[in-house]
Amino acid sequence: MKKVTLIYFLFSISLGFSQSVTWNNPISAVAPGETINMDVSYDAGSEDFFYVSIILREVDASFNIVNDYNQVFPIDENSGQQPNSQNNVTFDYTIDANAPNTSSLPSGNQYLLIIFMSYNNDGGFVNDNTSITVDSTLSIDSFDNEKSIIGFYPNPVKDVLYFNNELISEQYTIIDFTGRTVKSVKGATSLNVEELTAGTYFIQTEKGTGKFVKI
Repeated sequence: MKKVTLIYFLFSISLGFSQSVTWNNPISAVAPGETINMDVSYDAGSEDFFYVSIILREVDASFNIVNDYNQVFPIDENSGQQPNSQNNVTFDYTIDANAPNTSSLPSGNQYLLIIFMSYNNDGGFVNDNTSITVDSTLSIDSFDNEKSIIGFYPNPVKDVLYFNNELISEQYTIIDFTGRTVKSVKGATSLNVEELTAGTYFIQTEKGTGKFVKI
């Protein structure tokens, strides 16, 4: 997955410290309005800690800011959301429903899902920036004529996807966000998806269509 370093977020980093913030379960594509589960680790080292924030940002080819969407603060010392001893936070983040598809952005523009941490009074930041595709075809609503199904777990999934008894089907087809079939399996009670790259996928059966996230 492409990582992009933004100079304007890194002006205060000192190599003598070990400040870091990391998205542990990144995905590469999302739909407008989609809610994703995020697992973020952070370490302020010996510095003061202020907050961890997430924002979807559109930048141009020179990484100048074009638009920001839905900034949230899962950890914010000022509002009482204190860091824990594990220096880790898991939370849901919703992609702004008004964010245009990546394909409709001006040439050279892209989205970054930016996770950054403020760690001292001088405005010091460290950040983890992931290039991400916004695509409305990832929404289950794009399957207008198909029944939505939810009888599979876990979701997000790392290796094996299991099906409830009422969802067991003769055929399972996994489709990526481009519409390409990446896997097809005949009747089973589970499906190994370990080989899939991280991202959002659809699963189609004769009983309907569902969406899952591979981590």
